[in-house]
Amino acid sequence: MPNPQNPLISRRAFTGLAPALLALGLTGCGAGGASGDANSSSSPEAARTITHDLGEAVVNGTPKRIVSTSVVLTGTLLALDAPVVGSGASKPNSEGFDDVGFFTHWSAIAKERDVKALYANNKLDIEAVTAAKPDLIIIAPTGNDSTKDDYDSLSKIAPTVAINYNSESWQAVTRQVADVTGTQAKAEELVKTFDAKIAELKAGMTGVPAEPVQAIVYTPSKGLSFAKPGGPHDEIFAALGFKLAEAPASSGEEGANRKDFVFATVEQSVQALTSDTLLLVSGDEKTVEQLKADSNYNTTKTVSSGKLVPLGISSFKLDYYSALAMAETLAAAYAK
Repeated sequence: MPNPQNPLISRRAFTGLAPALLALGLTGCGAGGASGDANSSSSPEAARTITHDLGEAVVNGTPKRIVSTSVVLTGTLLALDAPVVGSGASKPNSEGFDDVGFFTHWSAIAKERDVKALYANNKLDIEAVTAAKPDLIIIAPTGNDSTKDDYDSLSKIAPTVAINYNSESWQAVTRQVADVTGTQAKAEELVKTFDAKIAELKAGMTGVPAEPVQAIVYTPSKGLSFAKPGGPHDEIFAALGFKLAEAPASSGEEGANRKDFVFATVEQSVQALTSDTLLLVSGDEKTVEQLKADSNYNTTKTVSSGKLVPLGISSFKLDYYSALAMAETLAAAYAK
């Protein structure tokens, strides 16, 4: 994912997935009714009816003042050069966040573009959103920054679109956001740039293990969250030449249907730790020290004598910036 003190990794952030709802439907809408699809060549200034997880929204023309109530999706909007003017924020000065509650891996960009933190601690402020005068609101239907319970209220302010960032790759989420904001060309540019960088990083690596590796989110004294093969993180691991081991069964319903991570109890986690290489998602050198000192896990061969590779605090919630940072961190650990 979960650490109750880390807003990046809460159990709430792992709940409520409905994979069948992940795709956005985007159709042109004229006076005679809706027709077309996400690849429609209709004028970008035409009204568009966007079908999303929580309903439908009619967006008139190209958005010029976007508010994001999802601090996770704000990073994607920034990468797309979308005109985001305000965003919800997490807990200021907590791990991975700056002094207003923006992710540190893109907060400098947000400040350069004068993006305002409309509220902190993921506590929605309807009045602040209204005052920002948005012509489009982007929200998350799941996760710690979800405002789905306030969807109706937000929809009265401006067209509101819910985008599920859980389980999908950063590329898929970026393309969904781009379809809504009219920044499709930028999305493809980001994907192309990322792919080129991955190829460059891979060419500079050596010693990548042939045997399967495991990737976890570690929460002190609790069960681990294991990355699943084929999930968003694994797409990057695989592109760099790693093979991800199968994850153990989930310890509860909340993680059973996710594509990205599953929860395991401490007992399950100890039994599941079998690889000689362990990638620590949302981890740094401090995380390595904590894991090695944790009596639940430090007797396993994986933790006591395996190779532990921290992937950076920002590596849990992936957008263009954090995905690239994770890839660079992993590649540096295996640099020639």
